[in-house]
Amino acid sequence: MRVRFLPAILMLLAAGCAMAGGTPAAPRFEYAYEVPASADLQEIHRRVRDADLLRRLPEIQAIDGMFSLSRTLRYVASECGEFGAFYRPATTEVVLCYETLRTLYERGAQYRDPLGMTVAEPLRYVRANVRFMLLHETGHALVHLLDLPVTGRQEDAVDQLAAILMLRFARLNQTPDEVIGDLRMAAHSMLMRSTGAYQLDAYADEHALGEQRYFNLQCLIYGTDPQEFAGMVEAGDLTAARAATCPAETRRVGRAWVRLLLPHLAPGHEDYREEAMRYLREAGSADSGAVE
Repeated sequence: MRVRFLPAILMLLAAGCAMAGGTPAAPRFEYAYEVPASADLQEIHRRVRDADLLRRLPEIQAIDGMFSLSRTLRYVASECGEFGAFYRPATTEVVLCYETLRTLYERGAQYRDPLGMTVAEPLRYVRANVRFMLLHETGHALVHLLDLPVTGRQEDAVDQLAAILMLRFARLNQTPDEVIGDLRMAAHSMLMRSTGAYQLDAYADEHALGEQRYFNLQCLIYGTDPQEFAGMVEAGDLTAARAATCPAETRRVGRAWVRLLLPHLAPGHEDYREEAMRYLREAGSADSGAVE
């Protein structure tokens, strides 16, 4: 299988920390593993620290040093008292809660058989969800630090960026099947707290409902290669009506993020500007038809 997805943003993000002439860009991200107070989180802290998890997330390493940020962005593993990950604008920190790692592993073990995972794959479930969650929060950080304009719900926009960043690795250290599998694990996790019945505060929340986030992510996956993923409609992962719009939706999302990020490339990444501009012209031409 070959994923045909957003060639310009793939080219942009594949630059990683490399600058023109082979000179590495100065890293802008920092990483920390705070010691938890709770005894039952000590082992998780030790494992995460020893594995240096935050530095082993490929998408984050790829964009380290790529953009001219106004302040240094820190990634912190910490005890939070609850499940989650979040961005702290005041301290420009993306925080991953130790409790999240514990809960994700339990979920991966619980749903190993329904998801067709091997005995070892609950750890892959953890990693896939951690990658998506931290990339989502990185999107919030980029919107803040680069003062990016976002019309509509910012939560939806940074979900899109997280998916784009993960999909781009289909051409690097993972096969397309592995990348899509990771994204589908992340999508599955969005349904964990789904009840199908909501009170008014859920509809008013800044986040979309879990079901909506799930189908939005499935649409981006399908939009990369409708022929390859035609079975998603038959399996009920996506409705036929939504699937028909997904290729154009995927192109629009990619084009929007290229335009938002392109002006903020750090010195040394100028060579990627011409490729991005060519993509914007080509993608714009493909979507020049009527919009309902």
